[in-house]
Amino acid sequence: MLRIHKRLGNMQTDPAIAEQVERWRQAARLEEVSLDERDAHKSRLRVQTASGRALGLILPRGTSLSEGDVFALADQDGGVLIHISLQEVMVLTPSPETDPAEQLRRAVRLGHVLGNQHWPVAFVGEQILVPVSLDRAVMETVLRTHRMTDCFRIRYERRAWPRDQHDASPRHSHESSDESSDEHGR
Repeated sequence: MLRIHKRLGNMQTDPAIAEQVERWRQAARLEEVSLDERDAHKSRLRVQTASGRALGLILPRGTSLSEGDVFALADQDGGVLIHISLQEVMVLTPSPETDPAEQLRRAVRLGHVLGNQHWPVAFVGEQILVPVSLDRAVMETVLRTHRMTDCFRIRYERRAWPRDQHDASPRHSHESSDESSDEHGR
């Protein structure tokens, strides 16, 4: 497996890179990789190109990939073009409600339900986005069980996860290294 780590730039923002990608494409020296958006934030990835070649992407920690990123192929004059697939998200929109106290109560309940499932969330205006990580029917059953479908309209879209909210959901564990503390570290 060939390891790739030298990022040349992005063809969407650098015209010279876009021209080089086109030259490689015409010369059959361009490998293309499609990644799920959830993988675009990982620093170590094993991927397969459209032609079937196995590659290892090695990036500095905290780096994320973007649509159009281009990497050099170390073993030949050529490159690797990254494509990012949009992910399916459940879009929850609050039902119209006149009472602000009721809106707040429902939002807190929804946060509790989503948090208990360890589902990441992002906010865009009044929309609440949840990546579809299970069968839609299973996700909707969870919401219906907690009567959230009465409070929120549900639809599905393929869209990019809001960049500034990639790691917005807090991470935690229910395991403790201290035997005397409970699941929340108390």
